[in-house]
Amino acid sequence: KLFKLSIEKKHPELASLAAKLAITTPELSKKKKQPRNRHTISKLAVKKISLDEALDQLCNYRSLKNVGAAMIIHSLVNGKCLTIREIAVKQVNDLWNQDVDVQSEIFSGFKRVQGEFKPFVAKPQKGLLTYHSSPVYGALRDGTAFLKQTGFIKVEESVEYGSADKKLTGTENHLQRKVYRLELTEAGGVLADTWGDLDEFILKFWNSRKA
Repeated sequence: KLFKLSIEKKHPELASLAAKLAITTPELSKKKKQPRNRHTISKLAVKKISLDEALDQLCNYRSLKNVGAAMIIHSLVNGKCLTIREIAVKQVNDLWNQDVDVQSEIFSGFKRVQGEFKPFVAKPQKGLLTYHSSPVYGALRDGTAFLKQTGFIKVEESVEYGSADKKLTGTENHLQRKVYRLELTEAGGVLADTWGDLDEFILKFWNSRKA
């Protein structure tokens, strides 16, 4: 408005003032970024469902979330307490030994080192599939959220330093990463005992997913 007025009234000083204001005054149209209201897995509210409801939701629909939940339950029987990463490594290697299809997506994001599959971790690159962008990791994250929210697992969150994949030096060892340790609740143990075809469910799912 000042610039337009300077032309109409033939006052160049108004044009100069308008230019200064344009430089020093932030645009009102730009909204400040609001922090995302994201809840960590360990703090998800629990809304328990019955055993029958859980089996109906998990067994009757094939999805990454459901197979992730199945893999978690399968890995945590007998009182085990494992991280999501440990579950991923266990399941991938167990399925390799069960002769799952070699083209299965379950091996995406992993590399075979000295006869064992390990997570492939690298800087994000176009066309490069790493552990944290793999179907297995996504399945376990979604499965963890479902089982935590429905009261079938306990999730303990902790902070660890350094890297689980490579040796670090100097200040690199101060790098922090969140680690989630999972354990079945009493209800989760009952679910594990009741889900009779757990092994077959997992194997069939990954045999149907080709990379």
